[in-house]
Amino acid sequence: MNQPSTNPSITFVYGVESGILEPQTLVAIECLRKFGGKYADSPVLAITPRFGPSLTHQTLRRFEELGVTYIRQNMRHPQTWYHYLNKALACTLAEENYAKTESIAFLDSDTLIIQEPELLDLPSGVDFAICSTDQNVGSSGPNDKNEPYWLALCEAYGINIDDLPWVITSLEQKPVRFRLHSGVFSFRRGTGIGRGYLEGCERMIDSRISYSEKLPFPGDDVALAFAIVLSKLRFKILPDSYNYQILPSSTRYQRESIPDVRVLHYHKATIHPDECQWMMNELKLTRPDIYEWLRDRVPFNPLVGGPHRRLLRRLLGEIRTREGKQVERECRAYVRVDA
Repeated sequence: MNQPSTNPSITFVYGVESGILEPQTLVAIECLRKFGGKYADSPVLAITPRFGPSLTHQTLRRFEELGVTYIRQNMRHPQTWYHYLNKALACTLAEENYAKTESIAFLDSDTLIIQEPELLDLPSGVDFAICSTDQNVGSSGPNDKNEPYWLALCEAYGINIDDLPWVITSLEQKPVRFRLHSGVFSFRRGTGIGRGYLEGCERMIDSRISYSEKLPFPGDDVALAFAIVLSKLRFKILPDSYNYQILPSSTRYQRESIPDVRVLHYHKATIHPDECQWMMNELKLTRPDIYEWLRDRVPFNPLVGGPHRRLLRRLLGEIRTREGKQVERECRAYVRVDA
């Protein structure tokens, strides 16, 4: 059994719910324990912050074996139809109630730490560390089609658009207005950014400002960017190796980059057999140690927890989808995205 480090410097946080997130989170934590270097025995919090079916006994037993603190606390937030809000809720709980270390790292459950993630352990003078992977919905300035969206959000958040820092995206190597990727990040405990992140998501939703009709709320990382600015945090942009996409459709995947990667982000590549086979072949060529360790653990079975849990997940999904669609109908889109 892995026990937490006696002198840890960082706490790792994962959001988990009944279903596919259970095997994903377990494998993510197992990977940290095996390949995390000096952080392998760091404290881990697995958090379920909204109502839903219970996790399986097998998952809970494995958490105990891995030395994980599991927290199930329904925050009863009225906007939990917005799936990404769970990340902000988990960070709030971790920072305000459970983490004891100076640094707190949140990672999506579909990530794998495959080398010591030393840059997540924040140095003096840095409050927040995160990647800027690609432009996506970000704006490169006044002539960008996305600029009206960011101008509208700045008005809603009460800041000037020039208050948004410029960052260079990993994919395009292009300056954009504080476009971040929230799949992997770390922050300093005591800064209040957990609560700021949550309030940022609330304000984004309440503003009824949407990116486009097809993509009303493009992601929590937009709200997180504004929360960092409003909190006046000292931030650092991490290299792409800390949130590296490995899936067939990725436009930035390069096989030769894998040996330097610290955190792999595989998205849904472990669910679909063809994509899973592609990913495993790439790992066999580039990181055979990861391949050997992972090959008996994937692909994941999405039908976790038996028929009663699956039924409740489906019903909750339908209810939350209807709630989200109602909000989306009240939104004004600022970017036209052609079909």
